[in-house]
Amino acid sequence: MGKPLVRRLVEDLREAGVEEVFLVTNYREEMFEEEFEDDEDVETVAQEELNGVENAVDECSFIEEDFVVVNGDVAVSGEDLEMLVQTHEENSSEVTVLGTEDGSAKFGYLEEERGELESIVESSEDSEKVNTGIYVFSPKIFDFLKDSEELFEAASSLAEEGLGEVVELERYWADIGSPRDLWRADRLVREHEIQETDIDEDAEIHESAAVTGKAVVEEGAELKPGTVLEGEVYIGEGCVIGPNTVVKDSTVCDGSQVRASEVCNSLLFERNIVDSSTVLEDTVMGEGSDVKSNTTIRESFIGPESYVEMNNSIYGVKFVPDARTDLAEISK
Repeated sequence: MGKPLVRRLVEDLREAGVEEVFLVTNYREEMFEEEFEDDEDVETVAQEELNGVENAVDECSFIEEDFVVVNGDVAVSGEDLEMLVQTHEENSSEVTVLGTEDGSAKFGYLEEERGELESIVESSEDSEKVNTGIYVFSPKIFDFLKDSEELFEAASSLAEEGLGEVVELERYWADIGSPRDLWRADRLVREHEIQETDIDEDAEIHESAAVTGKAVVEEGAELKPGTVLEGEVYIGEGCVIGPNTVVKDSTVCDGSQVRASEVCNSLLFERNIVDSSTVLEDTVMGEGSDVKSNTTIRESFIGPESYVEMNNSIYGVKFVPDARTDLAEISK
C-alpha cells in the first residue's frame, strides 16, 4: 500500500509508544541508512555475520529497557503491535509474544494456560497457536541468548523462569518469504487499512471517473476519463490512471502510468508503465518496468526494470530483475 515494509513498521511502532528503533542490517545497509537518514529516532546496527535472528537481537545487547523485536519482512497491524506493548507493560512481563491460529509455524508453537506463556516448541499436539516471531522482552533475554540456538528457544527459557504472556492477533499478520506472500500482504493491508475513500485535494479526478469501492488517491495523481476504481484500491503520488482503465483491489505505487487497461488483484511498484489493452491479474510488478500493449499477465512476478513486449500472454512466470521479452521468447 505504497510504503516499504520497514517504514510502515517503524511508524506503527512509534504509535505503539516505542521511543527508539534499531534496524539490524547487513545486505544493502546503505539503503536503510538513506531511507531513515532524517529520522532521529532510528539507527542502523550492522550484523557482520549472518548467524540468525538470535544473533541479530544479540547485536542490540546494549539495550537496558524492555524492547520489541519484530522481523523486517512482515506486515502486521499497528493495533496489534500497540496491544502487544500495552499488555506487556500492564503485566510487567519478562516476555510477551504475539500469537495466531492462522499462519506458518516456522517460529514454533505457543503452549499457554489462560494467556500465560508456558513454552515455545517446534511441534505440538496440544496447541494450534503459532508464534508470529513478534515479541516484547525484558533485557534478561540477553542472558538466555548465550545458551540458545534459536530466538524462540531463548524466549521459551525466559518464560519458564519468569512471567510470560501471549497476546492473540486480532487483525492481520503476514510473514513474507515469496512474491506470493508479498502480494497477500498488500491485500491484507488494503483490506484492513482502507476504511473509506480518501482523495487528496491535489489529485486530479475527471468528472467521468468513478470510485465504486473504497480508494486512497494520493497527491498529484490523475484519474482520466472513464477510469473506474473498484474494491479497495491504493493509487500513489503522481500516478496517471486512464483513460478507460479499471483498477480493482490493487495497489499502484508512485509515478506509475496505466492506460486503457485492467489491473485486478495486483501490486505495482513505483514508476511502472502499462500500455493500452493490457490485463494484469494476481501479479506483482517490480519498480520501473514497462509492459507494452495487448499483453495479458496472470499470477506472475515481474522483476524490477523489466520490459515486456506487446502481444504477450504470460501465466505463472517469475522474471528476474531487468528481464527482457520478445514475441518469440514468451508466448504461453
